[in-house]
Amino acid sequence: MKQILKALPVGVMSALAVLLVAYLSLNSDPLGDHSIMLFPGSDKVAHFLLYLFTSAIFIIDYAKYKLPHHTKLNLELMFMCCAMLLGLLMEIGQLVLSNGRTYDAVDLVANCLGAAAGFGYMHQWGLSRLRRTMLHSRHRHHRH
Repeated sequence: MKQILKALPVGVMSALAVLLVAYLSLNSDPLGDHSIMLFPGSDKVAHFLLYLFTSAIFIIDYAKYKLPHHTKLNLELMFMCCAMLLGLLMEIGQLVLSNGRTYDAVDLVANCLGAAAGFGYMHQWGLSRLRRTMLHSRHRHHRH
């Protein structure tokens, strides 16, 4: 996984995340016949996790761009807001399109909470681990 993270150009992971979110949000049956209802509200957990990872991916791409310098809090917050805005746009898309998907305000709340959790994780723990991983490999390549 680390090799893939290092090899991908900046922005590719974010673009793939947006495409995945759009597909899962706007497709009338994104999982085909494999839709599984684990427990009541499990779709809200899925929304939360999807936007947690989307927000984290946006921030990871930004951090890769900034290396070896540190990221800025206001820009990390902006990327969190971008993930929240994506969640809002996907819910509006479900409202406007007649594809069998419906707008749900609770889904929007789960999207925003997930994006905030992704920001919180990356800001508190993830970015320092990412910097150590990315910079350690760069220094090791320069020594040999």
